[in-house]
Amino acid sequence: MRRRSWWWRILVGLLLLAGVVGGCGGDDHDEGHDDSGACFLVGEREPNATPLTAQFLSDLFVDDCVAVDGSLFDPLDVDSYRVLVQESLTLVVTLEHSPFVDFDVQLFDADTGQLIVDCGSNVVPEGCAVSFVVRGFDIAVDVVVSSVLGAGTYTLTLDAP
Repeated sequence: MRRRSWWWRILVGLLLLAGVVGGCGGDDHDEGHDDSGACFLVGEREPNATPLTAQFLSDLFVDDCVAVDGSLFDPLDVDSYRVLVQESLTLVVTLEHSPFVDFDVQLFDADTGQLIVDCGSNVVPEGCAVSFVVRGFDIAVDVVVSSVLGAGTYTLTLDAP
């Protein structure tokens, strides 16, 4: 009968314990930024063309940042994303895309459907800053990317510095 080595089991257990303990720092909403100031990057998930199918990105707090790599491969396509603003903050919205297309980004109140702001412009990257004041209830915001002219890929960044 062969003797089994037990030392590797102890080593694996210690490494797992170190990984768990090492990941327990920070507060409960720090997934938006890492220590380098970079954004949390996600990919677009279809279907997301309507408010009912909007892709949920994140609960947003001050110092959170989320970026989406998406595409409008049809000029009639629309991409909708939803965020939940949890506290008063200024949201900086940036839409980067090819200079050979014209995309727009608009923010809507997800509960009422009312336009909050149209961030569209003729410069690349497009962007705007929107202040939100949270008084008791979180604010659900739909961020909609649409094509004015052409189709292609884009990066949408939502930053709450």
